[in-house]
Amino acid sequence: MTPHHLKRRLAQRRRLRHDERLREQGWYDHSPRSTQEAVFIGGCGRSGTTLFKEVLNRHPRLACGPETSLFGLPFSVDNIAAPWGIDREELLAMQRDSLNLLAFADRFAQRFLEQEGKQRWVEKTPNNIRAIGPILTWYPNARFIHVIRDGRDVACSLRNHPKERIEQGKIVPIKTNNPMDRCATRWRDDVGDGLAYRDHPRVMEVRYEDLVRDPAQHFAKVCAFIGEEFDASMLHASENEPARPGQNLNNPGASSAITPKAIGRWQGDLSPSERRIVDDISGELLITLGYATDHSWV
Repeated sequence: MTPHHLKRRLAQRRRLRHDERLREQGWYDHSPRSTQEAVFIGGCGRSGTTLFKEVLNRHPRLACGPETSLFGLPFSVDNIAAPWGIDREELLAMQRDSLNLLAFADRFAQRFLEQEGKQRWVEKTPNNIRAIGPILTWYPNARFIHVIRDGRDVACSLRNHPKERIEQGKIVPIKTNNPMDRCATRWRDDVGDGLAYRDHPRVMEVRYEDLVRDPAQHFAKVCAFIGEEFDASMLHASENEPARPGQNLNNPGASSAITPKAIGRWQGDLSPSERRIVDDISGELLITLGYATDHSWV
C-alpha cells in the first residue's frame, strides 16, 4: 500500500470512528421534524444533478449552494467548510449548539437563505439518494427530485471522477481512474435506492436526457411539482462567477448553456470489454428504465 493510500485509509477510519460517536450521541435522531419546505436533489453522481441545481438556483425564490453531504454520508463539517468558504470553527460551534443533525441543518439553511435573500433551500448532494427515507421523514413538507441518466453514459463519466477532493480543509485536484465495474455498480445501486420511492407523492423522477433536450418543458414540470412559478430566465447560462469556492465542485461547466451533446457518449467511450462489464452489472436495470430494449447494444 502506497503512503497516499495508507493516508486515505487512516482518514477513512477516523471518519468512521467520528460517525460512531455521533450515533451514540443521538446526532441522527429520526424523531424531530423540520417545517422547512426544502427541495432535495439526489441521484447517482455524474447524472446531471449539478446542472439541475444550477438551473433551480437561478429561480428568484430558490437558493442552492455547494454540496453539503449532510445526509448521505457520515456527517462532518469538513465536507462543508472549504466548498462553502465558511470557517471550520464557525461550523463546529454551530454543531456544538445543535441538539442533532436536523437542528444543525435547519440553522445552516436559514443562515444561507438570509445571505441569499431567498425563501426556499435547495440541497443538492448526489448521495442524498442513499438517505431518501430519512430525508422525507425529517422534512414532511419537502420535495425530493431523483435525477436519472443513462447508466452507460454515467459509467463513462464516473471513470475519471472526482477530479477534485477536499483534503485538510482545501479543495485539491486529484487524478482518478475508477474500474468500470465500480462505476456500473454505483449507478445500479444508487438508482435502485431512488426507484424504491418512485411512487411516493413527494418524490419526482426526472431524466437527464429530457432536461437537456427540452429544458423549458421539463423544468416547468419540476416547478409545478415543487409549487413554484416557472421563470424562463432560469434556463439562461449564468454570467456571474460562483459565489462560493465549491459551487460547482467537479463540474466547472454546470453554469454554461444547456446542451444534449453528452447524450450517448458511451458509444465512443466504452470498449467492447467495458460494454460487457456494464451489461453484466446493470444491463437489466438499463432495460427496465428503457435505455436499452435488450442486450444487443453490447
